[in-house]
Amino acid sequence: MMNNNHGHIVTVASAAGLFVTPYMVAYCSSKFAAVGFHKALTEELSTLGMDGIKTTCLCPVFINTGFVKNPSTRIGKILEIEEVVEALMEGILTNQKMIFVPPHLNIALLSEMLFPERALDVLKRMTNAKFDAVVGQRSTQ
Repeated sequence: MMNNNHGHIVTVASAAGLFVTPYMVAYCSSKFAAVGFHKALTEELSTLGMDGIKTTCLCPVFINTGFVKNPSTRIGKILEIEEVVEALMEGILTNQKMIFVPPHLNIALLSEMLFPERALDVLKRMTNAKFDAVVGQRSTQ
């Protein structure tokens, strides 16, 4: 890619890489690292003048993959793999740097930067993201 200054690098992260979820410390940490990697790589490619190498970071909410048992949230439905793939492909074709699935997570990210901590706590309680367990870990109950 570097020799040809051409290509597209996709980092698969998660909304958990921007918004924390209780009982998923290791998962959230790894996704924060993936988002950070994406941002650093994108900046480095730009600094090197590699404008032909595009980057995209995918950040979906819960996907129906079996990784967590019985996920639920008030901010939207549990996603199916196909709709995440469709959003990713559209994002690649339009050179989007960050893809949030569902797209309204953009507003949530902006809220995290603008709202005071107490207001954010209320919003987090309202979303009510929960699940029974992460596969390979103890139950959250």
